[in-house]
Amino acid sequence: MKLSRLPLALPLMFSALVLSGCGSDEQSTIPLYEVTETAFSIEVEGFGEIEAAQSQKIMTPGRRAMTIAWLKDENTYVEKGEVIARFDAQQILKDSRDEELQLMLLAQDIVKSNAQQNQAKQDINSDQSFVKYEFDFTDRFAIDDLRVYSQLEIIDTLANRDFLEAKDDFLEWKETSIVEQHSNENAVLDIRKTGVETMFNRHQQALSSLEVVSPFSGLLVYEKDRRGEKPAIGQSVFPGRPIAQIPNLDNMQASLFVQANDAIDLAKGLAVEIRLDAFPSKVFNGEIADVSGFPRSIERGNPVTYFEIVVKLIEQDKSMMQPGRKLTAKIDVKAPSEKLVVPLQALYFEDGSTYVYLRDGNKFTKRSVVSGRKNLYLVEITEGLSDGDVIALSLPQQQQVQGS
Repeated sequence: MKLSRLPLALPLMFSALVLSGCGSDEQSTIPLYEVTETAFSIEVEGFGEIEAAQSQKIMTPGRRAMTIAWLKDENTYVEKGEVIARFDAQQILKDSRDEELQLMLLAQDIVKSNAQQNQAKQDINSDQSFVKYEFDFTDRFAIDDLRVYSQLEIIDTLANRDFLEAKDDFLEWKETSIVEQHSNENAVLDIRKTGVETMFNRHQQALSSLEVVSPFSGLLVYEKDRRGEKPAIGQSVFPGRPIAQIPNLDNMQASLFVQANDAIDLAKGLAVEIRLDAFPSKVFNGEIADVSGFPRSIERGNPVTYFEIVVKLIEQDKSMMQPGRKLTAKIDVKAPSEKLVVPLQALYFEDGSTYVYLRDGNKFTKRSVVSGRKNLYLVEITEGLSDGDVIALSLPQQQQVQGS
């Protein structure tokens, strides 16, 4: 961030105003500043690059992340239908074979489950036939005549019939339970099969989309991600991510980054001066078209955050303004005007109030002030000081302050 600096006369003013503070015999070491109206402006610096205001995006195909195996050189002219990128097929082939094996194993599990169900049903049918035979035998030879069998023998016969009835009811319940159990098992296997088939079809689709072709003719420019990184060989990219673009070279703009701590009063419409790193002597004018709503990090592992700014260029030069060319910019937040200003270091804060130390003879008086806009060096004073006042630039000693 580059802001208006102190006037050239200020260093001389500081040295001339190192006056005696406690008496004519003792020289004060406190630097002083004479308040006067000074040209005050706010300028914010940024950096970035040239980009197209309109472009045709080229998206990553498929429905799964893929690894880039080859890329066409950036900033080359491509024809419609020309291959610009290829993805590695080895991992996709391996995953596809794994899913195919899972489908075969699931098919075997389904066959095995059906066979177990059929065997369980046959066992139940066999038991039910045996119980029916036992019923017939019991009914045929059951005699409740006390002249033929004793009372205990008759009771045993009746108990045997009750047991056969209970066993028959149990076999009917068991048959229903086996059908429900195997129905649930088959439902689970069908769900697993559907999931594996979906993954297998996704791999097959990825194998058919290993090449990215340009849908348009034009200059090839690769797209940066949110961290400013462009696609590279060996990098994994996710489906739907813009991998490249074909820019409209007739309408260019500037993309700027301004450090969050320096972003003072940025707004649409502010004037911007731009210099390309390749042509530093040429100045291009523009204005802010958009400011991001919040700052973000632009470098992996770096906590410093930046506001992203889009600048509409008033002047266009196709021979100089190529996509990706680096630039520096100066944003005129506040035009120079005569204001009563003091250095930032002269202000002190206490209990929500702002004050300075105003020289009063050989002493200093604590004076409350109201501050306005500021830059990195100066702050505007709207109330509390007048032209010609002299203030301290460092904290005076206690005996130098009146009332101490």
